[in-house]
Amino acid sequence: MRIRSIFTIALLLALAACATPVQETAVSPADAPKRTANLEGETITFYHFGDLSGPYASTTTPLIHGFEDAVAAVNARGGIRGAQIAIAFSDTGGSVDEAVAIYERFTSADDNIPILFLYGSAEAEALASRLREDRVPAMSAGLSAEAFYGADSGYVFGYGPIYPDQFGLFLDYVRANWDAVKPAGAGDAINLAYISWPGAYGQGALTSESRAYAAGLGVNIVAEELIDLSPTADGTIAVLNAQAAGANVIYTNTLTFGPGTILNALGALGLRDQFLVGTNNWGMDVATYAFLADPSLADGLLAPFPYMWWNDVDHPGIRYAIETADANNRQPQERSSGYLVTLTGVDLAVKAIENAIDAVGFDNLSGQAVYEQILALGAYAPLDGLMRFDFSGDNRSPHQAQIRVARGGPDGFVQVQDWTATPDLRPGANP
Repeated sequence: MRIRSIFTIALLLALAACATPVQETAVSPADAPKRTANLEGETITFYHFGDLSGPYASTTTPLIHGFEDAVAAVNARGGIRGAQIAIAFSDTGGSVDEAVAIYERFTSADDNIPILFLYGSAEAEALASRLREDRVPAMSAGLSAEAFYGADSGYVFGYGPIYPDQFGLFLDYVRANWDAVKPAGAGDAINLAYISWPGAYGQGALTSESRAYAAGLGVNIVAEELIDLSPTADGTIAVLNAQAAGANVIYTNTLTFGPGTILNALGALGLRDQFLVGTNNWGMDVATYAFLADPSLADGLLAPFPYMWWNDVDHPGIRYAIETADANNRQPQERSSGYLVTLTGVDLAVKAIENAIDAVGFDNLSGQAVYEQILALGAYAPLDGLMRFDFSGDNRSPHQAQIRVARGGPDGFVQVQDWTATPDLRPGANP
C-alpha cells in the first residue's frame, strides 16, 4: 500500500507539472478601447498670443475677438465631442521677445499643447524651429514665407498665401489688366515702388523669388522706400522718391495705418490719380479707413483676398460670420478680415482635433496627432468655402485667392478676379 501511495503521489505531481496554469490575460494599452465620444467634463485648451497694446493692435484685436466668439459658438454646440474648449491668451505688446517668453510659459505649464494660434510674422519666424522641435502645430496670421517654409519649420500653417505669393498674384493681375487699371498718363511700362515698413512683416513680400517673378513679367521695381511703423508716420518723402524714380504703381506690405500713411501722402501731394496702389490682404481692411484723411483715398486700392467678404451676404459662411458677430454685439470696425479668418481657423482646428481623437483616442491626443490630421485634411474649405485651405504634402499656406478693389469703403470691396491659383514663390522656388 505504501508503494502504491508513493506511486500515486508521484503521478499526481507529474500531471500537475505538465498542466498549463490558467492566467489572467493583461490588456495592452494599444488594445485598450479608445475614448472618441462622450467627452463631457473634459477640456481642450487652445493657446494663442498676440499684440493687444502695441503697433498691430488695431488688426489683432478683431482677430482675437473673432477667436473668442468662434470658440464660444463651438462650446454652445457641445464643444468637441462633449469636451469644452478653454482659451489661454497673453498680450505680446508687439514684442518678439515677449512672444517667445509667453511660449516658454505656455509649454512649461502644459507639455502637450494640441494647437497654437499666432498673429505676427516675426513671432512665427522666431518660434518656427521650436514648434517643430516640440511638435506643436500653429495657425499663423503672419504670412511669412520663412516661417512656413524655412529649413527648420514645417509646423506653422497660414491663414492666407505667403506675402511673396500675394505680391506675385497682384503683379499677374496688373500685368494682364494694365490698359484698364493704369493711371492716367501712364505708358506701357509698369514701374513699381515698394513702400513698406522695416522688419519681417513689412519686407515680407520682397524676396529674391518675387523679384525674379516681377522681372519675368516685365515689371520694373524702380524704388524701395521705408516708412515708420507708427500711426503718425509721414509718407511724403517716400512718395516723392517713388515719383522721382518714375513709378506708376505702389505696393505696400503693411496694414491699417501703413496704407493710410501712403494714401494720405498721395492725397496731400495731389498725386493720388498718378499711382495704382496695391497691398496684401491685411492692408485692405476695415481698420485702414480709421487712418485715412479722406475715405475716398482708398478707392481703387487693389489686394489679393483669400476669403469671402462681409458684403457677400448670400454666402453661407458670411451669414454665419454675421450671425456670430451679431450675437456678440461686435461693432462695424470689428467686422474685419481678422474676424473672418479666426472663425475659419477654429473650424479647421476643431475638425483636425476630432479626426485626431478618432485616430488615437482622446487620452492620446497630442500636438503631433493634430498636426498629422491637418495634413490629412487635404483640400478643405471651412465654413462652406469662406476660405480655401490645402496643407497636404509640403504645403503650409493656401495657394488660392481672389483680387478685390476698394470702392466706396469696406462695404464695397468688389471682386474683380475670381479665385485663382497664386504663383508659388516660397523660398528656393524658381519662378
